Amino acid sequence: MKPVFKVIVGGEDITSRLSDRLISLLVSDEAGFKSDTVSILLDNRDQRVAMPSKGAELKVSLGYRGEGVLFTGRYTVDEVSVSGTPLRMTIAGKAANMRAGLKERKTRSFSDTTLGDLVATVAADNSMTPKVSDDLASIAVAQVDQTNESDIHLLTRLAADYGAVSKPANGFLLFVKRGQAKSVSGQLIPAVTIKENQVSSYRFTFADRGKYQSVVAHWHNTASGEREPVSAGAGSPAYTLRGSYPDQASAQAAAAAKLASLQRGEGVGSITLSGNPRLAAEGVVSLSGFMSGVDGDWVASRVEHSLTDTLTTTVSLEMRK
Repeated sequence: MKPVFKVIVGGEDITSRLSDRLISLLVSDEAGFKSDTVSILLDNRDQRVAMPSKGAELKVSLGYRGEGVLFTGRYTVDEVSVSGTPLRMTIAGKAANMRAGLKERKTRSFSDTTLGDLVATVAADNSMTPKVSDDLASIAVAQVDQTNESDIHLLTRLAADYGAVSKPANGFLLFVKRGQAKSVSGQLIPAVTIKENQVSSYRFTFADRGKYQSVVAHWHNTASGEREPVSAGAGSPAYTLRGSYPDQASAQAAAAAKLASLQRGEGVGSITLSGNPRLAAEGVVSLSGFMSGVDGDWVASRVEHSLTDTLTTTVSLEMRK
């Protein structure tokens, strides 16, 4: 199958102008608030490709002739470089959704609310639309303090506490359970099954990082004035989280999230295969036909699509727990 692409700059489809000039196109899809990137290398042999202005919106789609293309991301052009000889132009961009307001430090508190309402407030402050998993949205939040802290850091901290991932995508602010990645339209991304015979190379590493059998967290009981423990998992050794949480539910969620994180450390891997634009960071990848211990569900922590004469996808994976 012949790979194809689509590039729109500032609302104008320029694909036809680039079709015989494209040397390479690289898209990196990252988990969480790590910035997604794109890099387009062009043959500018006659210097007839105009440099896009810095800050221009860049939309990229990838696919195959006869099957159409899938939207892979929206970016902001942040760097253009030219070189010679031969004459070349490189257009680089970062995710268009990383608003400056998300990085500004703020001091405020959230009290007697829910996780869904908290994320909605942050989203509204940054002119974004919240998309929160149903099982997370209803979690009660007694008290969360944001002290000289950016919205990015706040959401990353909360995501770690609740075993979730937070990411801005195409105007949406996502806050979902790990392995429940949502697309730029806010819809759940279905799991992608990859068989061993579809992969050109792979590597998996299993380490003794999951030695902890349980996690203990503490919360402050205002009625008794006592610091009380809760736990996730069972058995020894136990990992104890530092500090105290404002309520029992928050402490329990943090303990469960930390246990899952420790268990994920048991296995990491990477696979390279013929390009598959359906693969996305935080999506579930179901491996089949490899071997016992490898087969099963994994979570993509990073996805890179590389288009030259062929389309290739490389996926970094973490064991799903």
